[in-house]
Amino acid sequence: MGSLPAQLDSPAKAMAFAVDTAGEFLDGLVPGGEADPYRAQWYIRPIIDRLDSIPVLEPVRRGDWSTLHSRNTFRLRPGRSLGEADIDAALGYAEEAGRALEALADMRRTAPGLRLQVGIPTPFVIGFIAFEARMLVWRRRSAHRGDRRFPYYRPIVDATVREILRIHETLGDNVVFQLELAAETLLCARMPAVLRQAVATAAGRAIARLVARAPHGARFGVHLCYGSLDDKPVVAPRSTEAVVVLANAIARYWPAGRHLEFVHLPIGNGKQAPVRPRYYEPLARLELPATTRVAAGLAHPAQPLEQARQSLAAAESAYGGLLDIAAPCGLGRYSTVDRARSAVAHAVALAETDL
Repeated sequence: MGSLPAQLDSPAKAMAFAVDTAGEFLDGLVPGGEADPYRAQWYIRPIIDRLDSIPVLEPVRRGDWSTLHSRNTFRLRPGRSLGEADIDAALGYAEEAGRALEALADMRRTAPGLRLQVGIPTPFVIGFIAFEARMLVWRRRSAHRGDRRFPYYRPIVDATVREILRIHETLGDNVVFQLELAAETLLCARMPAVLRQAVATAAGRAIARLVARAPHGARFGVHLCYGSLDDKPVVAPRSTEAVVVLANAIARYWPAGRHLEFVHLPIGNGKQAPVRPRYYEPLARLELPATTRVAAGLAHPAQPLEQARQSLAAAESAYGGLLDIAAPCGLGRYSTVDRARSAVAHAVALAETDL
């Protein structure tokens, strides 16, 4: 789902890994822009590190990234605004994609249908990790008049849009932007059922506003994720209810003229996907466009294959059709290439079940 182990530290290595391991079962998308050791293990860490060098920000807490909570966080200096900062360069998506162009061109000589998948953490994810609750500040009186409203969140949205425009101008139909919603997914999963719809609706509308600013015809995928460290998710819900509610909200507000290529749903506890049918029952309530693929993130390489086939059968029975198969999170969560390869091999073995 985008990231790969740190040893695959170039776009060419990343793309070759995807093509060689998935073979005929590859969905046509190749990673490459995230070929960076930090982006592999901590997909957002390079962005946070670059924020640390922005003069308008001052540190609030320092961390060594040994846990999900041990990270650097920031706040705006008095009288300063993010509008003064080069947030685009801190995000770095266009630069990453640019480094992958040569490798993509080489791969397309023998496989012309391949497209580049570019991982884009949502502005909410960036703000949540970098600024914590400050990201929710809706007005800051000490800022200049044009910078007062949502002083942390809005500049990240604007910078994200500019980066998407740059990449699309270069690659056009040959790029799919994977929007990564770890924070939104965790919030929905942790919310009481009576509040979950409201959170999902807010997230769906925010995604719609972002995507609506992309060029007409731009292609997107949505990666829902429970977050993970050492391949262990932050939460392991008892059903797919939370991700179905969130996916439906995103689809409900999805803007016209932009393609929703796929939605990825995380499944399981990092070791195995449940086999009990009740876990998957909410999949029957998915309301996505007919052309949108649903990727079930249930490929856990440590799970016995026969048991995993039971999980897949239960998921497809509830969904009412065939599902794409993926790992529950980015393959960068695995510490070695061999472990990532085993995850892809597990997914391929499950895909062969559906033939």
